[in-house]
Amino acid sequence: MKKFVIVFVFFLIMHPILSIEIPDSTKMRTNNINLSYGFVSGGSIGIGKIQPFGKSTKEITANFHYQMNSDYFVTGVYGQINSYRNKQRVGFFTLFRAGLDYTKGKEYQNPIFGIPGGPNEGDYDKKKFEGTFPNLVIGCGYSIKLSQNNRMLIYLDLGLKKTFSNLNLSVTF
Repeated sequence: MKKFVIVFVFFLIMHPILSIEIPDSTKMRTNNINLSYGFVSGGSIGIGKIQPFGKSTKEITANFHYQMNSDYFVTGVYGQINSYRNKQRVGFFTLFRAGLDYTKGKEYQNPIFGIPGGPNEGDYDKKKFEGTFPNLVIGCGYSIKLSQNNRMLIYLDLGLKKTFSNLNLSVTF
């Protein structure tokens, strides 16, 4: 119930931001909203700014993410910078992410990285842990233009975080 209340309050606070409309869809937006799903690290929602620089463009986004499974949950905030080599924000891009995560739960031996591939149920004793961890990531991906202002991003990241690496699917509008 507590988790439901936290998510409900978050969306209640975010509702005015999510309702922003730009009347003329032919103009390039200077702000964006993204929804991401990491196949290993859960979902996130973010708001940000699009900054063109000559022939390139950067998306600078502040994100809130949440993941829960049977052994632990992770929540946190991070900033992410996607760097494109064109103004249209399509094609390949690189990313950098920095933030802080709070995690709590049970883990096999190492509370930061776990065991690659996952252990068998009886191989290790689960240990309880709770604390904050850095979220420092680099990655690369590909952006597909869906409409004038909407993009779908597929990217792989790697870094110091709870899940070490992750494949993400994101929609930016």
